[in-house]
Amino acid sequence: MAKIADYISPQTPSKLLVGLIFFFSATQLGFHFWPDSSLVYGVRVDYLSPTIYFLDLLIIFYLFSSGYFKKYLKISAWSLVINPILLFFLLPNLLYSLNPLATLTWSLHFCLYTAFLVSLRPTFNGVISAVLLLSLLFQLTLSLIQVKFGHSIGGLLYYVGERNVAVGSPGIALGSYMGEVILRAYGTFGHPNVLAGWAVLSLLILLRLKTKKYLLVSATVLTTILVMLSQSRAAALSIFGLIIPFYFLSNLKTRAFYFLIFLTTSLYLLSYGPFLRPDTSLSERRTLQSLSWSIIKSQPIFGTGANASISTYPMISPEFRLFQPDHNSLTLFISWFGIFGVLAIIYYLKTYLKFNAWNLLTYLLPILPFILFDHYILTSPQGLFTSLVYLWFLKLQQLNKS
Repeated sequence: MAKIADYISPQTPSKLLVGLIFFFSATQLGFHFWPDSSLVYGVRVDYLSPTIYFLDLLIIFYLFSSGYFKKYLKISAWSLVINPILLFFLLPNLLYSLNPLATLTWSLHFCLYTAFLVSLRPTFNGVISAVLLLSLLFQLTLSLIQVKFGHSIGGLLYYVGERNVAVGSPGIALGSYMGEVILRAYGTFGHPNVLAGWAVLSLLILLRLKTKKYLLVSATVLTTILVMLSQSRAAALSIFGLIIPFYFLSNLKTRAFYFLIFLTTSLYLLSYGPFLRPDTSLSERRTLQSLSWSIIKSQPIFGTGANASISTYPMISPEFRLFQPDHNSLTLFISWFGIFGVLAIIYYLKTYLKFNAWNLLTYLLPILPFILFDHYILTSPQGLFTSLVYLWFLKLQQLNKS
């Protein structure tokens, strides 16, 4: 009689752990520390708080238990990641940082996530696809309940990142439907925009993993509904204006007809549609970007340090009290890393990842709305991890072509 162990592959524990990592990458369970460097005018700022996430512990356990940590740290990670990134990108940024603890925390997360990606095997692709689909379904179910009842579910979901949100609570992202105020879907994320961005990035990863067509269609439907529930304009522009026409429609006539419908529908929704809502944050976004330009002028060479720009707000604009990063990831990146960091990352992308300007622009086009209109691909651990996963699979695809 066959034993259960006979049916278990030696890779099964690693696959299960990789599956857990990708599932919990959509959560924000973590422990925050609040040193003085995380305070601005005595107020706690989440972005400046050093945090240990459950995702971090899973990745560290995976790297040690699988035996990949020692092997890849000496070979692949050193030649592809650690050496150029540390010497020309992260180390100078940390040395000149205006908030070294915040910069160190961001840099360690960046290195940890990248080391994990270096260790992934192609045999894990099936597990990654399945878990991403499961995560999309889980987030959609949770989001539907949140929007339906107008508040978070609570209970155990609080410990995986669901915020305590409700219609009427201060500082909550609200939308509208047919003239009624509704709660925008949060899922297990800190903001509806992050939920929508994660969903779109997950769909793009599934596209790169060459997921079976019927599963890809299912993922597209799930992502589309999540974007609608979150009412994220950047994510809507990404999926409806870029991904669907350029990834799913190959016929030029069909694509032209689609754009006609898309533009007509967009004009209606922005003017008279059921999801119409005033954007009170436009002036705040302009102010934040203006602050970034001021920071860049004051720290042009090495920047403020990763994740440290908010620490400079009292010096740059003492009267300003909105402790958020710039919502343009390009200017935010420059304010963090300065001219030196920008040149270092361009050199790294060109030399080690074999990207040229044209194919990099082509690959980044689907997420360009996130880059131009939000900051979570840099500031949120969920956004950073998922963005790095997407770029990693692009890198593998590029290397296979070269």
